[in-house]
Amino acid sequence: MKFKIISLGCPKNLTESEYIARKLENAGHVLTEECDIVIVNTCAFIADAAKESIETILEEALHSKKIVVTGCLVERYKEKLRELLPEVNLFIGRNFYTEIETIINETFNPPQFPPLTKGGKGGFSDKKGFFLREGKFAETFPRKVLTGKPSAYLKIQEGCDNRCSYCSVPDIRGGLRSRTLEDIRKEFEWLLKSGFREINIIGQDITSYGRHDGLSLAQLLRYLLKMEGDFFLRLLYMHPKGIDRELIDLIRSEERIIKYMDIPIQHSEDSILGLMRRGYSKADLETLIYTIRSAMSEAVLRTTVIVGFPGETDEDFAHLCDFIKRWEFDMLGAFMYSREEGTPAFKLKGQVKKGIKQSRYNRIMEIQKEISKKRMKILEGKSVKVIVEGKGEGHMVGRLLTQAPDIDGIAFVSGDCAIGEIRDGKIVKTLDYDVIVEV
Repeated sequence: MKFKIISLGCPKNLTESEYIARKLENAGHVLTEECDIVIVNTCAFIADAAKESIETILEEALHSKKIVVTGCLVERYKEKLRELLPEVNLFIGRNFYTEIETIINETFNPPQFPPLTKGGKGGFSDKKGFFLREGKFAETFPRKVLTGKPSAYLKIQEGCDNRCSYCSVPDIRGGLRSRTLEDIRKEFEWLLKSGFREINIIGQDITSYGRHDGLSLAQLLRYLLKMEGDFFLRLLYMHPKGIDRELIDLIRSEERIIKYMDIPIQHSEDSILGLMRRGYSKADLETLIYTIRSAMSEAVLRTTVIVGFPGETDEDFAHLCDFIKRWEFDMLGAFMYSREEGTPAFKLKGQVKKGIKQSRYNRIMEIQKEISKKRMKILEGKSVKVIVEGKGEGHMVGRLLTQAPDIDGIAFVSGDCAIGEIRDGKIVKTLDYDVIVEV
C-alpha cells in the first residue's frame, strides 16, 4: 500500500512517526503523498492540540478512504473516539507500534494474513479496529528520519513523574521510563554514521533521565561524548529543579554541547508555582539563572511561561513581567492556561477569564519582542556557526547553531554554501528574532 504520515505536536511524536514509517517500509509499503492510507499521529496534551488533531483527521477523511489514528489522542480519550470519529478505520495506541505493520496489514488486507492474536488492555474490537494497552515503551528505533540533515532528534526517555497540576502528559504517556545507555548509544552511533551532526536530545524532562536506575543526564552525556566525530548535542526540555552544578559545568566545558539552555520556568511567583506543583521557588529560579549566566556568559536561555493560571492576580502577572524584564531570556514562548479535565488544576478556584488571559499573553509577547530585539542586536559582527537548511530567493535559509529547530528564529544566509552544511559565518545584521549571516 501507499501511505503518508501526518505527525502533530512535539518532536517526541515525530520520532515515533519515524519509527512507524520504517516499520511499514520494511513491510513493503511506500511512503508517499499520493496514498491509499493516511496515518495521523496525534497530539492531545491541551484542548487546542486535541482540536487540531480532530480537525486534521476530518480534513483527511474528505480525501482518503483509509484513516489510521494513533498517538496521544488515542491514549487520552480511548474508546470515546469510536463514536466521535466514525470516519476512522483504525485506532492504534502508542504501545502497539512494534506490531503496527501487522495490524494494518490484517485490517486492510485480511485475506492475505493470518488472524491477529487478540490481547492487551483495550485489545481489538471487530466493530472498530482499536488497539490500546499500557506499560510499554513506545519504540523509536530503528526509524526513518524525516528531518533534513544535519539535524535529528534522539529520545532518551518516556513519560514523566513531575505531576505538575496543569499537565495531562503523565496520564497520557505514563510515568518516567528511561532507555538504557547501550540502547541510546546504538541509535546515537547510527545517527552519526547516517550523516546527522546536530543531535537534539529530547524527553519530557531530560534532567530526570535515569532517576530510577541510578543514572543521570550528565552520565549519559559523558557516555555519548566518548564517541569520536564532528557532532553537536542540544539539550531540550530541562526542568529547573533538575539542573545542578555538575550539569552546568559539563555544558560549559564541552565544546560539542551547544550552549543552549531550554528551561521552562512556567511562572515566577511562589504562590502560582506552588499551585502548579513545580517544586521550586522564585529564589531558586533566580539562583539558577544567575549561576548559568555567571558560568557561561555566551549561553542562550530559552523558556516558556503560562499566563492566566487559576489564581493569578494582576499583581502576580506584573511581577512575572518584571521577572522577564530583569533576566532577559533570549527566547521565550508563552501559553494561555488551558483548563484540562482530569488535572488537579481543573478544579482550582479563581479561573481567569479568556479575555484577561489573551491580554496578558499579548503583553508578555510585546515585552519579549523588545528583549529579543535587544539581545539579537548584541550579536551583530559576531562569529557564529550556522546550519544551512533550505533555499530562499537569492539566499539560503537556516538557523544559528544556538537556535533550535522549528521553535526559534531564522538565519538568512549569504555566501557559497549548501543545504545540510554547518558553516562558520559572521552576523551582519539582526532583526527582531532573525539574523542575516555571511558565511
